[in-house]
Amino acid sequence: MQPAARYAAALWGLTLLLAAPPAGAEKLLTDGEMEQFLETAEIGRRSRLSIGITGSQRAAMTDGRLTHDAHIQTVDERRQTFTGVRGVEFNFRDSYLFNVAAYRLDRLINLHMVPVSVLRKVGGKEASVTWWLEDVLMMELDRYKKKIAPTNSADWNDQMYNVRVFNELIYNTDANLGNVLITNDWKIRLVDFTRAFRTLKTLREPKNLSERIDRRIYDGLKSLDEERLTAELADVLPKAEIRAIRARRDMIVAHYDALIAQRGEGAVICEDPGH
Repeated sequence: MQPAARYAAALWGLTLLLAAPPAGAEKLLTDGEMEQFLETAEIGRRSRLSIGITGSQRAAMTDGRLTHDAHIQTVDERRQTFTGVRGVEFNFRDSYLFNVAAYRLDRLINLHMVPVSVLRKVGGKEASVTWWLEDVLMMELDRYKKKIAPTNSADWNDQMYNVRVFNELIYNTDANLGNVLITNDWKIRLVDFTRAFRTLKTLREPKNLSERIDRRIYDGLKSLDEERLTAELADVLPKAEIRAIRARRDMIVAHYDALIAQRGEGAVICEDPGH
């Protein structure tokens, strides 16, 4: 599918996402409880979200007590070369595994913007099964087009700084405004990482690193080492990509360490935005 068609279909899928039931469940459950539900609850009706891209689905799930929907993706495509809107990419991969990797890495660095996602076999195929987001006000794409101002511009900017850091850490080649969701209380949530996680040991767009970063994310990044990354991600990422994450982490930390040395911690570290 051509890039324009892929983007249009992705927007259609996210339009369905915005029609989720009233909010509440994810605010009452822990990550572990949501993981258990996604791994064990009965999968009922499934409906296709988009045609010709990844074949992702929305599924109704229940464990007899809780009923909630999930987003299911099974895509796992590899190509030696791929031509997209940003040019030619070598060793291209589009994989459901990266949704799970993004969720786990999000928690490792204390970001808490990525919905819970687990590995599970669905219809005989390995898949990522992701908690269906509730309480969604709009996509960032809609906010941008309609020029809607955030309720708290300083908090919003700090959240967006953190989004950019995460996209650099995971080398997200498909970062776009349609994958940034805004909740009713103006918190950012991030979805769709099937085209992230590359083996390149460089930053994708170093200029995306801002002059400020959330303290919890800065501390989370500094605590990452290859042993910890391997323990959490070895079943969803190859060694080469885990090492690439560590290399990109080193570059990100070095960027903020240099800023702190120049301007002082108070000018660079922001406290607890967007949580």
